[in-house]
Amino acid sequence: MRIARSTRMGCIACMVTAFLLSTVAIGHASAVPETGTTKNKLTPSVTFTTPPLKTLTDSEVKNAIQSAKHLSKAFRHISNQLLPSVVAIENRTENSQTTGQTPNGMPSRGGVGSGVIIDPNGWIMTNNHVVAGAGSIIVRLHDGREFMAEQVMTDPKTDIAIVRIPNAKNLTAAKIGNSNGSYVGDWVLALGQPFGLESTVTAGIISAKGRGIGLSDSENHIQTDAAINPGNSGGPMVNLDGEVIGINTAISSSSGGSDGVGFAVPINLANWVANQLIDHGSVQRAFLGVGIQPITQKLADHFNVPPKQGLLITHVLPKSPAANAGVRTGDILLKFAEARVSAPNEFQTFVERAKIGQTYQLTINRNGTLQNLNCVPQSQPNRPAESGGKQMNTSHSNRTSSGRLGIRVGDFDSTVAGKMGIDATEGVLILAIQPGGQAHRAGMVPGMILTEVNHKKIESLSQFNQLMSELNLDESLLFLTKSQNGSQFVVIDS
Repeated sequence: MRIARSTRMGCIACMVTAFLLSTVAIGHASAVPETGTTKNKLTPSVTFTTPPLKTLTDSEVKNAIQSAKHLSKAFRHISNQLLPSVVAIENRTENSQTTGQTPNGMPSRGGVGSGVIIDPNGWIMTNNHVVAGAGSIIVRLHDGREFMAEQVMTDPKTDIAIVRIPNAKNLTAAKIGNSNGSYVGDWVLALGQPFGLESTVTAGIISAKGRGIGLSDSENHIQTDAAINPGNSGGPMVNLDGEVIGINTAISSSSGGSDGVGFAVPINLANWVANQLIDHGSVQRAFLGVGIQPITQKLADHFNVPPKQGLLITHVLPKSPAANAGVRTGDILLKFAEARVSAPNEFQTFVERAKIGQTYQLTINRNGTLQNLNCVPQSQPNRPAESGGKQMNTSHSNRTSSGRLGIRVGDFDSTVAGKMGIDATEGVLILAIQPGGQAHRAGMVPGMILTEVNHKKIESLSQFNQLMSELNLDESLLFLTKSQNGSQFVVIDS
């Protein structure tokens, strides 16, 4: 049906093109000046004809085919080299039931994913979501042997897990590469068991790097157009050197299958997690204690800096490593340990993998002045309990409205903020937002707390009213907001 539709559209396009050609030709002819006049002729009309297809010489054809064969041989070599390292992993529970059929008519069981052997002593890397739960983990090797895993260790924050199978001989470990040395446009292969079809290989390129897709807390994914489907999770992504550079983990799909947008955890991150699990039984992460956000063009205009160069500090936890180093809200972080930073997930990876207790240099821009600060990361504390999304009781709050901005705000106290899971003692609470208004278009929502406007602190409702009366509302305003999701600078356009 799609081909037929495209064909019809092609015919319509041909008729439109023919009409345009005839129209241009008529217009050009009618514009020819009469004999004896001094008018200049119009520029020749644009030609819409398709250039003739160049006929390749026998030598050119031979070279083109040879180049394609070279790439085919590379794919073949990598596949033969890597497939013995790729395993099928079944998370088998007592209630495991068939959930459908494979294309060859055989029943396929749920909870089947992929993995890759990273050590000949039986260590296998996969995804946390492949092995999560209370089931028995069954590993099936490329040669058909099956083993029940004796150790399973997981890290939900990166969706990485490692399992160990006992007494397995003659295992072929995959070669681990360097994901930092892979670039957008590089060829990659994805190996695994999509839809239960074992030993499947697909090819594509790296479409992007540093993707955050919201599936786990710590993300810095490689994006690829190599087909990744359900069942590929945990399998390796490899480069043309046959080295593992990622662990396939997710897809973006409207159909449930591959739409050409797949994601893999970079192997440098996955390998670090695996070593942490093997050495310590858990992942020991460092933290600085700051909130950050990328610098958009609107924020760049307010801070007088280039966009997408550095990260804006939105919050500094009291007594944290960042606070001890002298970092302030509103600073622009340019470098961490001499590495330039511009993406939040990239910076998060740098910090989490830093050595706890070691001194690192931070380069910041504070009001146009560059400064170097020394920071000593600490062990990442446990995440505080969620607030549960309780609503604020503001029935007795003093209130005021800002018609130009489309918001209504009121007083609050720290007790109320604490019940909402927001660490704030000063500011005003957004009670209501006018749909389609300036604040609504900027992304503000009821329940946010406004703590600054144009770098001036908001301590109370009366001070907010005073500041708003002094500001030029025909210019864009920069607010610092707090919510359950943390602190964020928001620009409201005039």
